Amino acid sequence: MPLKNNSLVYGSITKLLHWLMAVLIIGLIIIGLIMADMDTSPDKLKLIGNHKAIGIIVLFLAALRLVWKLRNQSPLMPNSLKQWQKKAATGAHLLLYFFMFAMPLSGWAMSSAAGYPVSVFGLFTMPDLIGPSQDLRGFFKEAHALMAWGLMATIALHAGAALLHHFIYKDNILRRMLPYGKLKDDSYAQSDTMAGC
Repeated sequence: MPLKNNSLVYGSITKLLHWLMAVLIIGLIIIGLIMADMDTSPDKLKLIGNHKAIGIIVLFLAALRLVWKLRNQSPLMPNSLKQWQKKAATGAHLLLYFFMFAMPLSGWAMSSAAGYPVSVFGLFTMPDLIGPSQDLRGFFKEAHALMAWGLMATIALHAGAALLHHFIYKDNILRRMLPYGKLKDDSYAQSDTMAGC
């Protein structure tokens, strides 16, 4: 498995970042949904602390992932894809990158506005993004919740499209991101810069 991306597959670093972030983000969504139904308690406060810490880790990984992406080529897209499919793929990936940054930043801003520090598992504490403000706390809380639903919809679309390509179109779209995915023969066309992971 190559370390860097090439014209056919994603490299091992891209794959590691993709699947690590997928697990963390899905975990954050699950924790967020659980917290929403909990009464205030020590268990809920512990979950909130873990949610914040993992969110900051996702933010750092998103920055690393974006830098790595900009320094690598993306695998070419199959010729069989229609132009609207390529544009849809690019749009979905742009949305995912937006959420990978906007979700942690809005959560961090919400905590800052509420006057609560954001600690990363007690190892270090993030500086406040903004000063205390109940109005801004309410704004970022609402934005964070709305974006969570948008993120879930985008993930469902992304995963659904990957499965569609794998089981119906039978191309390499999903195989090239699997840790040990074996590629089948396929023909490729030029890839848009944001069409890949």
